[in-house]
Amino acid sequence: MTAPSQTISTRAARPALELLERVGELADELVARISAADRSYGESGLLTVEELRDACLTNLTAIISALAGEPARLQPARAVGRLKAERGVPIAALLHAFRLGGRLIWEQLTMRSPEPGDPQVRDLATSLWELIDTYSDTAVEAYRETEILLAHADAQAQSRLIRTLFDDNSGNPARALTALRTLGLPEHGTYAVVSIETDDPGAALPGNLVTAMKDAGARSVWDSQIDTHAGLLCTGSTAAVDRAVAKLADLVAGRVGVSTSFASPHGIPGALAEARLAARSARAGSGRAVRFGDDPVAHLLVMLPEASKQAATQILGPVLGLPAPERDDLIVALRAWYECHGSTAAAAEQLHCHRNTVRYRLRKIRDLTGRDTADPVQSAELHLALQAVTLLGPGPAPADTSA
Repeated sequence: MTAPSQTISTRAARPALELLERVGELADELVARISAADRSYGESGLLTVEELRDACLTNLTAIISALAGEPARLQPARAVGRLKAERGVPIAALLHAFRLGGRLIWEQLTMRSPEPGDPQVRDLATSLWELIDTYSDTAVEAYRETEILLAHADAQAQSRLIRTLFDDNSGNPARALTALRTLGLPEHGTYAVVSIETDDPGAALPGNLVTAMKDAGARSVWDSQIDTHAGLLCTGSTAAVDRAVAKLADLVAGRVGVSTSFASPHGIPGALAEARLAARSARAGSGRAVRFGDDPVAHLLVMLPEASKQAATQILGPVLGLPAPERDDLIVALRAWYECHGSTAAAAEQLHCHRNTVRYRLRKIRDLTGRDTADPVQSAELHLALQAVTLLGPGPAPADTSA
């Protein structure tokens, strides 16, 4: 913010110089007028009388000095803008105080005018209101900058509190309770932890997520990392958890895992481990949240990823080694057959092909792997390998034994 140009003559500046001699009295008068016009100062204790007077004195001195021809000093305006932002004084009150200050200066100048229309005072009028505009604009700019800094600091403090909830607080259980209280969350109820592994690393959660969870009956807080988010749902019942989870699956993209419900906030770290395991057990693109315990086989596979990949390679290796189009056709057919509970007709309808095509692909898998879906044990092995490939991707390429 640049100061207005000073074109005040020495003769015209004389009334301003006279005001400087009484600036302390003017500061007292301005404090009284501000307090009377905006009772929030006194009633809420946003600023002490001493702080308000100091702000009035420094800004009146700077503005009147600039009227007297000195270079404008904007530091007092910046300081009062920062102070009032820090104390929560409304920005409208900040601007009103500058207008009251400008009016007080103008009244004092006209009182010293020997006659109506005194050219000395008239020359000061334009400069005075230019200065009031400049000082109030500078104060507002500092106010806005401080608001941003305070909001950022509040967000960081809240983030640290939320992260405390998910930490292992077994050595100091009171930390979790203190964090809950500070965040305004209930200390008793039905809780669940959610883990979201996003498809796009760095993607933010939907802006309406907290509101959507609240509409479903769950208060929530969220901790975001680079490619994963953890959330705590606080509800009054398991039914509310179920409603929140159902809505959550419609709002977010990626793998969503949910812990079992629990009643004590001290169970949050363990529930976080469950939610993360459940999220890794979700099939990419499935569009559904996985509750811990719903798919124990998938949990086991993701807990032992290297062993699971190796098993998948041993069981489905010849299929996985085929060219991509043929491999994908066989894998998709096998998955559809299991999803349709072994019904060839239903699998064909799902894949929009003839049932003989499904039978042919299943026979092809049998011929390549030596495992038949008609045999319960061999079918179980195929299903296990299929889940491992779906959740973890194919393992290392099978060794070439043709040499």
